[in-house]
Amino acid sequence: MNREFAKDATGVPVGTVALFLNLGSALVALLHNTGGTPADYEWLCLGCGAHSFSPTHRPTARNSANEHAAACRALPWPPHQH
Repeated sequence: MNREFAKDATGVPVGTVALFLNLGSALVALLHNTGGTPADYEWLCLGCGAHSFSPTHRPTARNSANEHAAACRALPWPPHQH
């Protein structure tokens, strides 16, 4: 399943509240969505593109993002040329 996440000028997804570094030096972003409930946290790997499949509470999403970062060896994608 592919999802699109809006990114700011730095290339970090909008709503990022924490970043983790994976083994290949790509970032894994912990995101807070604006749904208005405590279960509005997701994560996205900016290396391999993996992401959480459903919003959850911050500690659960943070732990999952950190676990992914600890195992993922994907390299960061180069910036897109416009």
